Amino acid sequence: MHRRLSFGARARRRRRIRKLVTWTWIFCMVGMIAGIPGTELSLNVAQRLFGRKIAAQSAGAFDTTEAATGMKRFQRGLFRKRPTPSPTLSPSPSMGGSPAPVAGSIEDVIYDAAEEFGLSGSYLVSVAMCESHLNPNAYNSAGYHGLFQFDDQTWGAYGYGSVYDPVAQARTAARLIADGQSSRWPNCA
Repeated sequence: MHRRLSFGARARRRRRIRKLVTWTWIFCMVGMIAGIPGTELSLNVAQRLFGRKIAAQSAGAFDTTEAATGMKRFQRGLFRKRPTPSPTLSPSPSMGGSPAPVAGSIEDVIYDAAEEFGLSGSYLVSVAMCESHLNPNAYNSAGYHGLFQFDDQTWGAYGYGSVYDPVAQARTAARLIADGQSSRWPNCA
């Protein structure tokens, strides 16, 4: 096993500074990934103190604008509120496939989701009617799936389970509309 030896005070000081730079960089990267506001500032301070350019920040690998940090907080809040599916309604993890069996009609599922998020049930049904004619297996050749016609990117960010599960679709759409994101359905909402 090879170990670096530090005989002089100068070498020990350089080694301590290297460790400090490394741990500061790790802390800043973890903070930026987690969406903690202000970590970009600490990264800039670390660069000034230690005179090193940190590649991830200079390459623009992380977006730490106020909008991005707000979106991260929103996504974390959605993840905390995400329910665990019941065994009878467990959606498949893949994007394809048929939806899980649903107790009641599609309209009942939509009304339940609207009630859960404080929306008008008839409004949410009208959005689904406009988007897919209440067909949970609807597919658009432009890449939109299910009852509320989510694309893969939006479903990956906000949805859970199968994109063709009407319960998951209705809850996700209701949550987004309740949070003021009705512009995701520009022709129907």
